Amino acid sequence: MSYIIQHGEVFDGTGSASIRADVRVGDGQIQEIGPSLPARPDEQIIDASGLIVAPGLVDLHTHVFTGMGDFSVDPADVGIRTGVTTLIDTGTAGALTYETFERAVIRPAAEDIYEFLCISRIGVLQNQLSPPHMGELADIRFIHVDSAVSCIERLPEFIKGVKVRLTDNLADNKREHEDAGFQGALAVAERTGLPVMVHHVGSLLTYQYVVGALRSGDIYTHTYHTLADNAFAMNDGAPPPELLEARQRGVVFDVGHGAGSFAWDVVEPACQRHGFWPDTISTDVHKFNINGPVYDMATTMSKFLHLGMPLSEIIHASTYAAAQAARIADRSGLLASGRIADVVLLTQERGQFELVDCRGQTQIASQRLRPVKTFKAGVLTQCPAP
Repeated sequence: MSYIIQHGEVFDGTGSASIRADVRVGDGQIQEIGPSLPARPDEQIIDASGLIVAPGLVDLHTHVFTGMGDFSVDPADVGIRTGVTTLIDTGTAGALTYETFERAVIRPAAEDIYEFLCISRIGVLQNQLSPPHMGELADIRFIHVDSAVSCIERLPEFIKGVKVRLTDNLADNKREHEDAGFQGALAVAERTGLPVMVHHVGSLLTYQYVVGALRSGDIYTHTYHTLADNAFAMNDGAPPPELLEARQRGVVFDVGHGAGSFAWDVVEPACQRHGFWPDTISTDVHKFNINGPVYDMATTMSKFLHLGMPLSEIIHASTYAAAQAARIADRSGLLASGRIADVVLLTQERGQFELVDCRGQTQIASQRLRPVKTFKAGVLTQCPAP
């Protein structure tokens, strides 16, 4: 089936301003973008008047190893029908479990799914809030660099990075376990040429130590988390020099909303007062936040729209910037002729909408983003109303 998407406000994902244009989709590709394209007899016309036309959303931080442990959600529940065409699973699988993840979830999924391999051989099997606490770093023997390197070298197609979760109760409250996980992840990244994504929340390791060790292209997720060791909270709401220096040398600061990493009283001063907006917007969606406060990618994007982040930058952070961080920008996150036809049509609704943070605090927004239609490799899906 061929389509022409007419009269939309087209954002290409690069952060450039939108243009009023038509988009022709056929044979699974974006065939043409331009003003007032004539419809062909064999094309289905989609009137996008009043709609945003953007690259399919790229969620840089998800947990979609469904059926393994108590943490992950089904990719179909957070993918195409929510406007997301590409999902990055961040560390749910480790060297002992990744092959099953690839065979049972990644390859059959309608969405594109990639993995940041967990430094622990077992991956993330359990929510850290559920006793008994048996985190992936609790037994230091699971932190095995050679196993992770071997897995990546043997199965490189979908593995795009390395993930480590630095939280005290995931490491049996032992600083040396957290440090072994962190240094192990860095070692794997060095040996394989991949980036590291670091979850650093409620950790016995200081933010100065962790951020100071990250390299250009590494990703610091949960940037605005709610616990007392948040770098902003420890600097009266402003980004400390270590974060500014890290950003200058190319470290990527990701949202990773989750169940505890978006608080209005952290995000507002960091972004609005001090200009420390995220490089990438992601959900960290899993079973314990999909029914609130995260819900989906568009809701997370809407929170930054409410805060005053320009729409072109929100779309950039949710598409091409995320694809660049995951090293998949050659195929995802950009709306351009000749690319795979991953496209989302969003409406920018006006009204009064409740947006809830991880502390249960609500703000009333005057607008929100909602997906209406999604193309995945040229196949059209209608997105249900929220």
